[in-house]
Amino acid sequence: MAIPIRRLNHITVGAPSGEEAKARKFYGEVIGLKEIALPETLTKVYEIVWFDLLDFILHIEFTHHYIQPKTWTENGVLMLGRHTAIEVKGIKEVRKTIEDSGAVIHEAVVLADRDRFYCEDPFGNVLEIIEFHKDQA
Repeated sequence: MAIPIRRLNHITVGAPSGEEAKARKFYGEVIGLKEIALPETLTKVYEIVWFDLLDFILHIEFTHHYIQPKTWTENGVLMLGRHTAIEVKGIKEVRKTIEDSGAVIHEAVVLADRDRFYCEDPFGNVLEIIEFHKDQA
C-alpha cells in the first residue's frame, strides 16, 4: 500500500539554546516569515519558535546540545549535508537583502534552468535560494 501523503507539514532546524532573538531577526525580519503563536503546552516543554512558510511550518528548535551542520569545499565546490531549499521571485533583490543582513553567502553550481545561491542562518543552517527561469518553470 502506498502511504497516502497529503503534504509537507513542517521542517525543524536546530539552533543553540537562548538564541530566539537571532532566529526571529533572521527568519522573521530578513526572510519575512510570520511567527506563529505556540500553545502553552509546547512552550512548557520545548524551546521552539514556529514560522509560517507557505503551506507548511518552519520550526526552529533551541537546544544546549546543538551541533552546527557541516559544509565543506571540494575542488572549489561547496558541499552540503542537510539544507532547506526555498523558491523565490526576484532572486537578485532577495540576495541583496540577505547579504545586507550580514548572512554568510555561498555560490552554487550553475544550472541552466535556474539561478540559485546558498546562505547560512545565524546558526549555520543552510538555505538554498532558487528562482527558476521563466521559460523553464
